[in-house]
Amino acid sequence: MKGLWAWIFQRFTAVLLVLLLGTHFFVMHFVDPLAEIDFARSSFNLKSSLYFIFDSGLLAVGLFHGLNGIRNIILDWWPKAGKTAGWVLSLIGIVAAGYGSTALLAFINTK
Repeated sequence: MKGLWAWIFQRFTAVLLVLLLGTHFFVMHFVDPLAEIDFARSSFNLKSSLYFIFDSGLLAVGLFHGLNGIRNIILDWWPKAGKTAGWVLSLIGIVAAGYGSTALLAFINTK
């Protein structure tokens, strides 16, 4: 991703992260404040497609934002490493998103 678009998406994902994390925090801690947050409750919540979509979006946005930030740091220190860093970090992002999605899917397939 080239300069301007990477900068725009970095800001856009920052706003999305604030909104998604704020929503996540609100739902988990204030919707039912007396409910205990444990593995059983989280497992039950993740069986819902809404939670799956929400958590997958949070995973994707967080990965993009973090890996693009690392790419920007690499470009600041080693400008000639841009293309290689972009490919390596993209590969890391794809593998991490696949692994994270597989972990989330495991909750949907359990009975």
